[in-house]
Amino acid sequence: MLRHYEHLIGKYHFRFIDQRMEALGISGPLGFYLMEIDKSHSIKQNQMIGNTPYHKSHATRMLCRLQELGLVEKSVDSDDQRGYIITITDKGHEIAMKAKSVHEEWDHLVDETLTKEEYDIMTELMKKTYLHLKSIFGEDTK
Repeated sequence: MLRHYEHLIGKYHFRFIDQRMEALGISGPLGFYLMEIDKSHSIKQNQMIGNTPYHKSHATRMLCRLQELGLVEKSVDSDDQRGYIITITDKGHEIAMKAKSVHEEWDHLVDETLTKEEYDIMTELMKKTYLHLKSIFGEDTK
């Protein structure tokens, strides 16, 4: 039953984010990458890919799209000529801030249905599940 509700909530989350990102001229995943890049202004492409839940080929396509839209710039990494540095543009930063607000709006929408006690319990249960899965898969992720 938990998976069923998880799926239904995920469906609404996707719809909410996608509709609002469309108004910004980007998709939900593009907004996600843009916010990740904006955290540090410039980031090595491989590091950014490691920080996201998507496959490397997906990330590469999304970065090309962000570059086409003028939201990021890509330059050769002077420390590793095979790698790239992704830098957010002023236009990209502006959209990243709006995208962040969209995600905060979703968080507020979901959080307002819970009491503080319910929120704390849910957080602990999700953390417990995450740590269990992390130990099974052996990944060192955030």
